[in-house]
Amino acid sequence: MRTDSSFMGLVKEVGRAVCKHVPALRGMRNVYWAQEQKKYEKLSAASATNPKCVVFEAFGGRKYACSPRAIYEAMCADSRFDDFTFYWSFMGDALEGASKIPQLQRAKLVKRDSEEYFRTFATCKYWVQNNRVPEYVMPRADQVYVQCWHGTPLKRLGYDVPETAGGALNTARELADRFNTDALKWTYLISPSSFTSQHLCDAFGLPEERRDDVVLEVGYPRNDFIANALAADDAGARVAALRDFYGIPQDKKALLFAPTWRDDQFTEGVGYTMNSLIDFDALRETLGQDWVVLLRTHYYIANKFDLSPWEGFVYNVSDAEDINDLYCIADAICTDYSSVFFDYAVTGRPLYFYWPDREHYEKDLHGFYLNPDTLPGPKCETAEELAAAVAGNDAWDETYGEDYAAFRRLFCGKDDGKAANRAIDAIFG
Repeated sequence: MRTDSSFMGLVKEVGRAVCKHVPALRGMRNVYWAQEQKKYEKLSAASATNPKCVVFEAFGGRKYACSPRAIYEAMCADSRFDDFTFYWSFMGDALEGASKIPQLQRAKLVKRDSEEYFRTFATCKYWVQNNRVPEYVMPRADQVYVQCWHGTPLKRLGYDVPETAGGALNTARELADRFNTDALKWTYLISPSSFTSQHLCDAFGLPEERRDDVVLEVGYPRNDFIANALAADDAGARVAALRDFYGIPQDKKALLFAPTWRDDQFTEGVGYTMNSLIDFDALRETLGQDWVVLLRTHYYIANKFDLSPWEGFVYNVSDAEDINDLYCIADAICTDYSSVFFDYAVTGRPLYFYWPDREHYEKDLHGFYLNPDTLPGPKCETAEELAAAVAGNDAWDETYGEDYAAFRRLFCGKDDGKAANRAIDAIFG
């Protein structure tokens, strides 16, 4: 595999970046993947599996977060794994920050796509991921690949996306085939509900005959933190401490605004971009006395925003390591088509939906797994509508409470704060 310190390693890294950000060259990826797969197979064949080694990765090495984090921390607290060696993978720009995270002092950190990274995957018996591993990294028969994924899907994925709806970096079929390549490697898929199990298996093309053995419907480990933090005797103090950490006023209600990315908003040489923000002036005019807005953009979004015109009202928390902190802080959430509201529902707090381009997103991009009109919460097309809905937040439960309770039973019924332990027992025995 590639050695990062070598000149050729640098050339390859630049080449991969060019192919990634220039869609016209994406056909070269297949050639690159084929070459790298031969190298990885050679490395893997020469490696012995260590049954007491686990490698974790979240969001392609971007963050220490989500279900891999929850499983890792539960294993660290479990004496059965005192003699295990844990590895965490991070992209180069995230590696330095990860080295300063106290919880990661137990782990060995590796740089994603480095020689050490591939050697780690070749030797660790267990892989715990919430995204796809590289196409050319293949587990051996004695290795265990745990796919946690990163949310209950609202928008269609993989093979469920119409073939006419491809994005800048992949056609719909190309991306679906990449999903399927990953699914064929899975030993386990962690799921919080039968809804999620069915749609992830369908989207990734997991064969029907494998599903009973692969799917672990134990709840989402990533949501353990929310359930446990808000049920604790000192929940109020925990939330106050998190607000202090992120610099959020204690005397204002907080609306978490977490939009997703758009397949058709891509800038060559930059990546996926967010071409417009919500009208924060309209929100501030109605809500500014009582509320603040926490902006959390999707990790795909590459462009930056100048929020100085709304200083003291809009707080950019996009770099927060773990969105669970923000769920605990927020008094309500607003999103468009992101799945974050499924996780946030564990809090029992109000949901709001902002859909300025719903028809385009539904017909031309992804489409949805359920009728959005059935979701519990106001559906707004303008910032003014959203502001008015949030201003009436005190009446939210009266309007949506019954439907919300049914929604939570269906999608969050197993998110009770113990999902990570159930997953560990199923995976490790």
